[in-house]
Amino acid sequence: MIQRFRERDRQTVTGKGAGIWFLLVIGILLIVVVLSTWWLLGSSQSTTEESVYNVSKLYLEELTAQQTKKFTNTLDNQTQQLRTAIHLLGESDVSGREAMQQFIGHMEEISGFDFFALIDEEGTVYTEDSVYPGIFEYSFSVDSFTEPFVSFNQSMGEGDLVMVSLPVNGQQTEGRKIVAATVGIDTETVIDKMSLDQNDGHSFSNVVRPDGSYVIRMPHTHLKPNTNLFTALKEEAHFEDEELFIKWQEGVKEGKEGMAVYELQGLQHFTYYMPIHGTDWSITTTLHYSLVSGNVEIIRTTLARNGAIQLLLVLLVVIVLFVVYLSMHKKNDCLRFEKMQAEEVSKAKSTFLSNMSHDIRTPMNAIIGFTNLAVKSVEDTEKTRDYLMKILTSGNHLLALINDVLEMSRIESGKIHLEETECNLFEMLKELYGMIHGQAEEKQLGLSFCADEVTDGDVYCDKLRMNQMFLNLLGNAVKFTPAGGEISVCISQINNARGYGTYVIRIKDTGIGMAPEFAEKVFIPFERERTSTVSGIQGTGLGMSITRNIVDMMGGTIELETAPGKGTEFIVTVKLRLNDEQGTAGFGDFMEMEAEPEEKPVDFAGRRILVVEDNELNREIAVEVLEEAGFETEEAEDGSIAVEKVRASAHGYYDLVLMDIQMPVMDGYEAARAIRALDDQKLSAVPIIAMTANAFDEDKQAALDAGMNGHLAKPFDVDELLEMLADVMYSDR
Repeated sequence: MIQRFRERDRQTVTGKGAGIWFLLVIGILLIVVVLSTWWLLGSSQSTTEESVYNVSKLYLEELTAQQTKKFTNTLDNQTQQLRTAIHLLGESDVSGREAMQQFIGHMEEISGFDFFALIDEEGTVYTEDSVYPGIFEYSFSVDSFTEPFVSFNQSMGEGDLVMVSLPVNGQQTEGRKIVAATVGIDTETVIDKMSLDQNDGHSFSNVVRPDGSYVIRMPHTHLKPNTNLFTALKEEAHFEDEELFIKWQEGVKEGKEGMAVYELQGLQHFTYYMPIHGTDWSITTTLHYSLVSGNVEIIRTTLARNGAIQLLLVLLVVIVLFVVYLSMHKKNDCLRFEKMQAEEVSKAKSTFLSNMSHDIRTPMNAIIGFTNLAVKSVEDTEKTRDYLMKILTSGNHLLALINDVLEMSRIESGKIHLEETECNLFEMLKELYGMIHGQAEEKQLGLSFCADEVTDGDVYCDKLRMNQMFLNLLGNAVKFTPAGGEISVCISQINNARGYGTYVIRIKDTGIGMAPEFAEKVFIPFERERTSTVSGIQGTGLGMSITRNIVDMMGGTIELETAPGKGTEFIVTVKLRLNDEQGTAGFGDFMEMEAEPEEKPVDFAGRRILVVEDNELNREIAVEVLEEAGFETEEAEDGSIAVEKVRASAHGYYDLVLMDIQMPVMDGYEAARAIRALDDQKLSAVPIIAMTANAFDEDKQAALDAGMNGHLAKPFDVDELLEMLADVMYSDR
């Protein structure tokens, strides 16, 4: 009992001591909090002002950069359309004024120009229905006019126009040389495209010349209507430091960027200015302080009123939670991480299974449905043949889906590695042309290949993956381009450095194109554009994802330019190691098609094949195909039986062994090694071809390593099987 009381007393003393230390710590922390709060409140005003300035500067800089980009994009778009018009001008007869004005009207109609005109050597401007003599004499020098010239014009009765002009060579009208073509963009159009008016007039953008006169002016709620920004601000605005105003003016003249702060009608304004590339103009974006002042005052009031109480509460909560945090932190982190992993895995599985279920069930439904119809219509030969052809098509689609899914799985698991070998790009293009030409011709598509800008055709690359990338892109081009369209493949070499060449591959079609929303996710697995235009076109939704991964593995980039109804262009940029010894043959030499030798039919009569397959249905299919081709066949259910049959046979009894891989008792690899290890060298040399569902590159290599002569993937193509059998048997005997 006494011992129990002593223990309780010790615990009480210990608790009191811990409590005193706890209170002491709380007191010290309280003093620190009070002093720090006082200091924070004292410095909050200056810090807030500085933060407002910095945030406003960052916001305005980004906003101005966006506005500049929108403006330059508008100019670039018009410039590209103007280049097209100039190209068409070179192919047109505009020697007479009537023909020229008809051409101008036609260009305005098909290009949607707000204004389009031609300018002769005397500065006369010709529009569709008017002539303005000498108006452009002061704008540019013909001798130095080589780049797009941007100007502002109010003198042709067409409203305020932003003019983009380009030089023209070789055309004349009424005996005068046409030296330039120009498009005019209505400033109202530019305003609409740039969405300049924001935040109900509290922020806005202007485009000004170096002297401050407006090219584009938005209404200002605090600045009277005027024609020159700097003149108006000098009269109405107040700058704490006049040097800021001078710096602003000089910055606009010199094409620099920066920010100015000034007071206008009792309210502080922030203006950021930035030069527009390709012009001597600048964009100014102004923000009223009223957009942030209300929030700033709320922050100040809240800090002053609730700062101390909030910090004290935070301090007490932190003390309570600190101990719990130490013990739970690691456990919570682990649980959170495991939960996130589980959710991601679950989401990925659900998405994958949903997409796979849909894409697999679609061809399976066709296979089962048409099989039932074929059974019911077996006496109607035409119907049965039609159903079987549709079953074959659906089966091929299902096989393509399975192959693509397995390919994506291997890519994502890191099991695919590039194997660089010597390769000739010109020869590769010729082979690709041969593979895709028939499909294009069947759909009545124009197909063109070019590589005239490639100086080094001999490189090191993974030819298999490079071909896979080409075929995926070309297959889509053929699939989504209607009859009468054009498909082009062009490779150019843009740079050589340290034994490597940079190659740009452009695959372009005039097909249905893509919507911008879909173009952003075209490389996501299973994504297909859900429109009526493509709903009837089969596809796995994995080809572009596989292509993107192949390009990434090659260390390259792939870009996309497309629009609905305007076709699609994929631009692949890769860096390939150059072969030290470059051939002399160019692209044209390789593309000269050689006459293919006439194939002679192969007679398989009297040839005997041992079919090694554990699956009875697969064995029956193989035997039927081979016997129909003229072979005599024997069967073995597993590898061990096959080895015994070969060992017990006479020399030359079996012309070839068709070997499955995954079998009970003894698999195909072991059986092939056992046959090659037979004492009788003539029996051990019998040709062996792997015919298996193991279809990856490593499976092919494993078959060769086991001593086999070839590899054929299931489900096999009959023509491909017979061609391989002929090659193996007749090359060895």
